[in-house]
Amino acid sequence: MKLKWDRTTISASEVNRYTYCPYQWYFERYYGRSKLFQMSKTKKVEPTLKKQKTTEKTADKKRESHLARGRAYHAKEYENFRKKQKIVWAILILIAVIVVICFVLFLLK
Repeated sequence: MKLKWDRTTISASEVNRYTYCPYQWYFERYYGRSKLFQMSKTKKVEPTLKKQKTTEKTADKKRESHLARGRAYHAKEYENFRKKQKIVWAILILIAVIVVICFVLFLLK
């Protein structure tokens, strides 16, 4: 895989970004942060790779579908994270309520 700036090492912050969202890490590593920012502003993907055997139109559709798949994955993972977070908070509140009730019952006896 040929990466932007021809880097082969991966920093600790990149590992952290990869564990958060692999698609985001890959696109940032491949295109570069400034190019991704430009693409998100214009809402179109410009071909940055050398032209392959596929036509330019097909290549654009392929890149757009990869970006859309990455966005969908990121949104789904964030939604799952929020659901898990709500469940944990509900369990913690339930445990706190049970502890308070047991403490009050212990004091009344």
